[in-house]
Amino acid sequence: MKDLAASGLLMTSVVERLSTADSVERVTSIVAAAVRELMDADGASFVLREDNQCFYADEDAVGPLWKGQRFPLSACVSGWVIGHRENAVIPDIYADDRVPVDAYRPTFVKSMAMVPIRREAPVGALGAYWSEPHEPTAEQVRLVEVLANSASVALENLELRGAVVRRVAERDHLESAMHTLVHDLRNPLFAMLGCAEMLIEETDPAVVREFAGTILRSGHRLDTQIDRMLAVYRITHAELQPEAVDLSALADDIARPLVSVAGRDIDLEIEDGLRAHLDPVMADLMLRNLLDNAFKYTGRQEAPRIRLARTSSGPRQDTFVVADNGAGFDPARTNDLFRPLTRLHDSREFPGTGLGLASVARIVELHGGAIRAEGRLGGGASFYLSLPNAA
Repeated sequence: MKDLAASGLLMTSVVERLSTADSVERVTSIVAAAVRELMDADGASFVLREDNQCFYADEDAVGPLWKGQRFPLSACVSGWVIGHRENAVIPDIYADDRVPVDAYRPTFVKSMAMVPIRREAPVGALGAYWSEPHEPTAEQVRLVEVLANSASVALENLELRGAVVRRVAERDHLESAMHTLVHDLRNPLFAMLGCAEMLIEETDPAVVREFAGTILRSGHRLDTQIDRMLAVYRITHAELQPEAVDLSALADDIARPLVSVAGRDIDLEIEDGLRAHLDPVMADLMLRNLLDNAFKYTGRQEAPRIRLARTSSGPRQDTFVVADNGAGFDPARTNDLFRPLTRLHDSREFPGTGLGLASVARIVELHGGAIRAEGRLGGGASFYLSLPNAA
């Protein structure tokens, strides 16, 4: 059986991954695997309630169970758990009348345990299964209860985020994204609360340090998201106060700490003498978002290159480019780049709020400029900004 310290470390990892999960499939996959490991089980399932049915959304098992199948709430153990809002620990499935044995005979299952996902108005259930007679410990069941609560919050956040994206698509306005981004704050907050709950009874120093690290990292994520929210609010509401801005000096100030934190050699080229007529606070946010992206998406390049330069000059506007040789993007999705809360890369690889480029586009638009992007997957990205000439 996995000891408490190892279980605590696993829970820390699961809580962190769930806090950034960006799809129902990702949530169910993470949780099913964690249930199986926490319970030392031969299989695990993630069941979702769909009206009066139980949908077996995912599983992690030594043999096939019921993934993709639906059963009436009244005809399965998961339905009993959901309806009664309590756990079911069944050491012998053939000795418990809650078990539809005909559905279990083709499987390896001899013993099982199920926990509702959320006690009040359960949205589903988590199941663990063993191929030999077995009864999990009370500590194991408690850990899966905590995991079920975490899964519930992750699913709720996904639902809220989907509503946000739909509203933004309908209104195409950053203000709606700013207001509803509040829900995204629940992801790192949920990670912090989950770890704090586990810390209450934890005494192992290594596990305590791991939980504390998760809380600290989640706190930093909260701080970053709040900063982005305030920036979006300013873009939407503040009155512009444009002046001549030295983009070269500004970019250098922004990039210097990024280079230091990266801890690697980066070929960074910032052309001298780049100037534009912009609100200085907006100019800082614009370049900060673009350079943050460039550093992030070149993080896996052996020889990363980032460049800021002027590409053309006109009577009213100059065009500048921020280019990198990083992960790039699918050209077919170029139009999605500047939509609020849209990410073109898996958040597990490249975390973010989905607001950076949308903010950049809005800033450029407010100054009467234009923005376009060029790129390809694995071939880097270039962002061209046409901005008012400096006086």
